[in-house]
Amino acid sequence: MELRQLEYLVAVAEEANFTRAAERVRISQSGVSAQIRQLEHELGVELIDRSGRRATLTSAGAAVLEHARAAL
Repeated sequence: MELRQLEYLVAVAEEANFTRAAERVRISQSGVSAQIRQLEHELGVELIDRSGRRATLTSAGAAVLEHARAAL
C-alpha cells in the first residue's frame, strides 16, 4: 500500500468519478484505475463499486477511506 494509492482513493471517493479524480491528481484515468485495482488486490476487497455511472464506495471502501484520510 502506497500513499499515492490512498490519495487516489480519496480523490475518486470525493469526485465519484475516475476521470475527474485523475484530472485532480494530474495523472491518466487508467493510472488511477490501475492503482485502485492494485490497492483492492492488496487488501483483498473491492473498494469502489463501478457498476453505475458514478464510482461509489463499497462498505469496505468507506472504512478504508477514513484511514486513508488520516494517513494523508
